[in-house]
Amino acid sequence: MWKVALCPVFAGCIWFLSPTVRAGGEKPPAQLAQQQWRIFPHSPFRRGADEEIAARFTRQIEPLVSFFQPEASSSETETIADALLEEKARNQFFRLESLLRLYRRAFPDLEKYLASVKEIEDGIGAYSYAVDSLKFAEEDFKKENEGRSVTPARLAEQEKALSALRTKKARARVVFTKLVDRSTLNADLPELRSQLSSSLVGWPASRDREYVNGELVRILKDVKDGRYNFNQLEDGIHEFRRQLRWFPMMIDSLDGQILLRDDPPGACPVPALESLKGTRAAAHRYSNPSLSFPATHPCTISRCLLWPVVKTVDDIGRLKDEAEGNAAVGAALSSVDDDHVEWVNKVSPEDIARAKTIRSELMESRALDSLMGQLSSCKP
Repeated sequence: MWKVALCPVFAGCIWFLSPTVRAGGEKPPAQLAQQQWRIFPHSPFRRGADEEIAARFTRQIEPLVSFFQPEASSSETETIADALLEEKARNQFFRLESLLRLYRRAFPDLEKYLASVKEIEDGIGAYSYAVDSLKFAEEDFKKENEGRSVTPARLAEQEKALSALRTKKARARVVFTKLVDRSTLNADLPELRSQLSSSLVGWPASRDREYVNGELVRILKDVKDGRYNFNQLEDGIHEFRRQLRWFPMMIDSLDGQILLRDDPPGACPVPALESLKGTRAAAHRYSNPSLSFPATHPCTISRCLLWPVVKTVDDIGRLKDEAEGNAAVGAALSSVDDDHVEWVNKVSPEDIARAKTIRSELMESRALDSLMGQLSSCKP
């Protein structure tokens, strides 16, 4: 009799501890995975954190921890800022940011760390933009002046632009140094590292692979089906590139969970893509991630399918750099801030047509569909 009496109590406990359910029985996606494994986070009957998954995060955290020291002096902060402006440092920030983005739907607690990592990465990007704008102007003016007579008025105009861009570069460096000084990463990175084991309890490798593959498919689907205003540079063309770029960057950051297969001649799922072998895209680092720590049960995809993705990211990146350079010079000559929406989104009709053609070529290649198919067919 007492067993029967306890049944409603036990059922009530299960209901109370289960994830919140929407109307119609649907569980909110942000809560679904998180609450299922954090109901009893300290239960002795639960499996410990998977070492492969925890190490995947740790390998991306460790290189950045060394940059941030607690209570650094002003001179030390400037040295840290300079070190972070090196290309390899930004690439490492991208790797960690990629992982945090990939897992944030399953682990909402990662949003805090994603925000602090993204803040520094964005700061590096802003300084790099100032550096690249000045370099673009110097090279552009040099080409313009070679082998021809340039009027004093034009030379004065060029020097005005260069002076403004040098000032913006110097100002951007000061802004970035202040950003590093107030960053919380000196505490956030060690905290993230120390919490991995407890956060990953109850998250097995089989579930991880299913989740990772599903998120990668979602990213590709969003890129394929998303609406992007290609009449705008930053908020349209560059936004499309940003979203697409996360796919190869996430594969790189996973460091072996997704492996790349070199299909024999004629065996690429889309045979026409084999023509990209030996091109700039095939040699790009996004097409050749090290993937140094293959997972025990990885998912393997065809490298040839990655080439058109990387080609699109690279081609639009070069278009973007040129358009941004022209916009920066135009803003400098006009004595306005080049972060104004008019200049941020300034793009010529020719570049708009070129960007649309690049996007169309990717869509027509069927590479995205084939990648989604291969990822979906990888079963835990």
